[in-house]
Amino acid sequence: MPSLTKTRAMPTQRPPAAGSTSTNEDRFLLWIDGVGAFLLLTRQAVTIGGPTAADADIQLLASLSRKHATIHRDDGNYLLEAHGPTSVDQRPVIESAELRDGAEISLGPTVRLAFHRPTVLSGSGRLSFQSDHRPSRSLDGVVLVADTCLLGPGRDCHIRCPEWDDSVILIHRRRDWLVRSPRLSLEINGKRLRGEAPITDGQIVTGSDLRFHIESLTEKSSNRGVQR
Repeated sequence: MPSLTKTRAMPTQRPPAAGSTSTNEDRFLLWIDGVGAFLLLTRQAVTIGGPTAADADIQLLASLSRKHATIHRDDGNYLLEAHGPTSVDQRPVIESAELRDGAEISLGPTVRLAFHRPTVLSGSGRLSFQSDHRPSRSLDGVVLVADTCLLGPGRDCHIRCPEWDDSVILIHRRRDWLVRSPRLSLEINGKRLRGEAPITDGQIVTGSDLRFHIESLTEKSSNRGVQR
């Protein structure tokens, strides 16, 4: 495996970001009562840009270029491709650098993000905001979803929910979301969940000490439904 800070050319077979303009099929908001709001991105290539970057997957209120960096997911590995001044763990990225668990990403002189892969059992990663720069939409973090998103109190969860008794697994399969929990009793819109079940836009999942729902990200989405 190459060093975290080693830069290298991007593979020639990588598809261009034509399609870099995201659709509602790959951008979702997860609202968790008492925890926060999280952006779920299911694309293999995720772009980060400034507030004028209408087609960026993550728009930050910071002095960044419209397309400042792209994070690519390839066979369980994550690569950061730099389009503007970028560093990983305080070392400049010339072309691209591999991201490993715990990597600190610096965009421009002031923006700081942290990248984590909390469990080897999932190909998904998490971005958290380390500096004061946030998206225009109120968010508490971003999950780069490869297959699953683990919610719960454990350190191996993509989203920590410290008051929960156990974990819940969100599964992204093709274009659908499913939910299951090995131990918790859950309901979807008041109907008892047995095993693994699909959840659609806006359906509310509840348990004895939890409540959350997923919605497609549209221009009409509002900061509703989160109790902190």
